[in-house]
Amino acid sequence: LASAWSYAQRTGRTLVIDWRGSCYVDQPFSNAFPVFFEPVEDIAGVPVICDDRVNQLSFPGPFFPRWWNRPSIDCINRPDEQIFRERDELTELFQSKDDNEANTIVCDACLMWRCGEEAERLIFRNIKLRPEIRTRIDAFCEEHFSGHSIIGVHV
Repeated sequence: LASAWSYAQRTGRTLVIDWRGSCYVDQPFSNAFPVFFEPVEDIAGVPVICDDRVNQLSFPGPFFPRWWNRPSIDCINRPDEQIFRERDELTELFQSKDDNEANTIVCDACLMWRCGEEAERLIFRNIKLRPEIRTRIDAFCEEHFSGHSIIGVHV
């Protein structure tokens, strides 16, 4: 998210957070972002669309990476090699100082640690967990960790 935000900010694009098809939500056309985070209209001046309006959007082509210019049916099964290729293509684009002629940049590959720390911090400062999730986290921590030092490990 931080890498895509950085690119959108640098190139004057709108950031669309489209997390449909996530394994964390039951409905395939439901965008996972608003399930977990409060809605945002912009992040540090970059316009953001992050709710189920993504279902009504028609993203204009051409697309980058070029894989996404194929007919939709051909994009269903994307082999690992393609995902890694896209990660590398996106990394190269995002780290360059240039924009791409494509109307839509599809960032559907993990780009962790491919942007500056400041961009990551900015994202974390500008998106907030939904209050009911924050309440559940706080209650869990109070019940299980109160008065203890903890180390968290994410695998």
